[in-house]
Amino acid sequence: MKLHTRVLCVAGVALLLSGTSLIGAEKSARSIINNAYQYLGSMDKYMFNAVVSENGDPLNSYKQNVTAKVSRPDKLRVDTKGNIKNRSNYINNGTYTMLDHNFGFYGQLKTPKTIEGALDFIFDKYGIKSPMASLFYKDMDKRMKLKKSKYFGVVNVDGVLCDYIAFRNNSREIHVWIATGDTPLVKAYSIIDSNDNSRVNTSIVWNKGSVREKDFIFVAPRGTSKIVINSAK
Repeated sequence: MKLHTRVLCVAGVALLLSGTSLIGAEKSARSIINNAYQYLGSMDKYMFNAVVSENGDPLNSYKQNVTAKVSRPDKLRVDTKGNIKNRSNYINNGTYTMLDHNFGFYGQLKTPKTIEGALDFIFDKYGIKSPMASLFYKDMDKRMKLKKSKYFGVVNVDGVLCDYIAFRNNSREIHVWIATGDTPLVKAYSIIDSNDNSRVNTSIVWNKGSVREKDFIFVAPRGTSKIVINSAK
């Protein structure tokens, strides 16, 4: 069974087990996610591949392949390819660049220099939301806000033993699988929206390949055009 499919099945079982209340073992669930974010924040350079898919209305389902590279404090690159979009996003020392490969255009913005400052600026000014961004912040352990949470124990996710936790924020349930042991990296997560019963699943493979400085240098491909990015506010 493929990882993202297995995650979906486990999340479905969890909902049946937990009912409507995600309570109990809250301290344990919070400490697990807090430990994972602290570990991620201690890493200066890392990269991962992810598969993001939605299961719900067959007409609106999608699948995206994502490659992310981080070099703290000021460099981030995210490449996304799938049936929704084909884009590359760069943050490099105060410059954000978005390249749309399908339409052949790119836009650039001046931002705060750090990854955290740049992401905050982009999300606030342009109305963008990205759950995966939690894997890029150095201080996510201080930013997270959990209302109700629950620890389900240790489960096997694609051969990796993971602590399985879930928490609820407003209308969403977020199920997270985090590798046990000395490297508590997020292996997968599933976001369930109670408003429309949609479910977005993300499975992650942490890559030990090298992160090079040239990976973050944007060079406009031949034939692309520069556009202006307008604020959402």
